[in-house]
Order: sequence, then C-alpha cells, then structure tokens
Amino acid sequence: MKDTPARPVREAWAAGRPARNAWLTIPDAHLAEMVAARGSVEAVTLDLQHGLFDLGTAVHALRAVAAHGRAPLVRLPDIDAAVTGYVLDAGAAGVIAPMVESPAEAEALVAACRYPPRGRRSHGPTRAALRPDADVFAAAEQVVAFAMIETRTGLERCEELAAVDGLDGLFVGPGDLGLLLGLGAGQDRDEPELQEAFARVLAACRRAGKRIGIHAASARYAARMAASGFDLVTLWVDAVAISATLAAAAETWAQQARSSSGSGS
Repeated sequence: MKDTPARPVREAWAAGRPARNAWLTIPDAHLAEMVAARGSVEAVTLDLQHGLFDLGTAVHALRAVAAHGRAPLVRLPDIDAAVTGYVLDAGAAGVIAPMVESPAEAEALVAACRYPPRGRRSHGPTRAALRPDADVFAAAEQVVAFAMIETRTGLERCEELAAVDGLDGLFVGPGDLGLLLGLGAGQDRDEPELQEAFARVLAACRRAGKRIGIHAASARYAARMAASGFDLVTLWVDAVAISATLAAAAETWAQQARSSSGSGS
C-alpha cells in the first residue's frame, strides 16, 4: 500500500481491524499533536461543523497529526467542494460529511475528493505534495470519504447512499438520529429504536461492500460498536475527556476534604 495520508486507516481495514479515531473540537495544534503522538488511534478527526476549528487552525492541526503518522480526517461543515479541496490540499486523509440525504449529495462529496476523470477536484496539492515521494493522484484515490446518516431521509435512503460508487462508507451520527426519533440528543445510545437504525445502516453497508463508522463518547462503547461490525469508531473526544477528568478531580478533592475534616486535622 502506498504511503498516503490515509494509510493508517486503510491498513487497519486491510488487516481486518476497525480503525480507532479520536475527535477534536478544540482548535489547538499542540493538543492534536499530543493525541496523535500517543499512538493509540489510527485517525484523528478535526470537527469543522460543531468544533471551533476554522480553516487556518485546521491546517496547523493537520500538520501536527500527520507528523506522528496518524491519518488526519476532517468533519466538514457541509458538502462544499471548495472546503473539501482546501483541507485535502492541506494534507487531510479524508472527510466526513454531515447530514447527507441523497445519492446526488453523496456523489458530489465523492467528486470533490477525486481528480478528473473520476471527480472534479481541482489540482493544487500545496502541503499534500510535500510528502517524500508524494504521488498526489494515488493519495486522492485513497482519500477516505464518509457520508453521515443523521436525518430521517438519510436513514430511509441509507441503502441508496451506501451504493454510491467511490464512497467509502456511511458514518452514523447518534445525536441527531436520537433527535429525529424523539429520543433527545446524546451519545453511546442503547435505545431499541436507535439500535435498530444502527443495524439497518450496518446491513446496508455490508450489502454494498462499504465501511461504516460511528461517533461515540467513550472507549467502552466504541469497543462494543467495533465488536458489532463498525469499521471506524471514535473512542476519545477532547471536550468529553477534559470534562470527565475535571469532574473526577473535583470529586477526589471533595472526598479528600471530607476525610481531612472527619479526622480533625
């Protein structure tokens, strides 16, 4: 397999393993580098939809992730050929597009990722051409492209979406799916209605020979999803992890304070 930015993810799949993903919403290149340097994930996704990244801070984070041999992915704010081309030229290994509802939208996503004649991506690889022995055309063919299933229409048409040529797979967004099913927002979902939706998308991807991804807020839930057949699983989210460690620190402090007060010291 050529040494393209997507290699860590595609090697995991080729070996029959799910690719592990970290999710970043905080636009800090040092944080991105810390996560990538740990070596516990194949991919690090920068969230341009609900995260605080802009294109400038995303470029710095892409460089930091790539420096440690991880696949930098970008969750796009929308299906936008200009933004897609920009992040791929800057070195992104792939993109995850939100709220995809039709084959035409999925086809537009694929076209934005591939050079002609397979797509309509403009050639201007900037950072992507700086890799040693870079083959930007081979890298474009290896770009990971996922369409998110987050709406009722997307769920109802998931079989059609999975069949779109050139799309790597579908990526389940549990929060928005929970909203559309009247269950509220949230992650790590076990409601029967959502599990049924997950199973439908998984079956659609398997029939089409495509990959399936899912967002999660914990490594425990991500491992469960991987065991059930998901190919790209988010096992760490920066804001969730920081909030959890702060809460744990506050509780430890409170317990120690109560213990010290009880001992009379």
